[in-house]
Amino acid sequence: MTIQIEHTLSKQEAKKRIEQLIEHYEQEYKDELQDLAIHWSDDKAHIRLKARGYSTAGHLEVRESLVNLDFYMPFLLQVFSKKITSTIQERIKQGLS
Repeated sequence: MTIQIEHTLSKQEAKKRIEQLIEHYEQEYKDELQDLAIHWSDDKAHIRLKARGYSTAGHLEVRESLVNLDFYMPFLLQVFSKKITSTIQERIKQGLS
């Protein structure tokens, strides 16, 4: 599944805010996350997580005017994909504004 969010920040500021957003939600959902690994290489991150028994992994790339998130949606959660996608988009937009 791919989500793209446009922004008007510099690439460095957008990356900083994405990192802060990840830290915020890592703390907020620490009791529900069994595993979270994020490996940054320049402006790209490989993310792997497990929560509530579901595992997913994907890539996040911060570009000059766009944040691109591409991740695997577990089969049993695909029925909720529209809600999951809209929630992720909304929270990233808020973090970048």
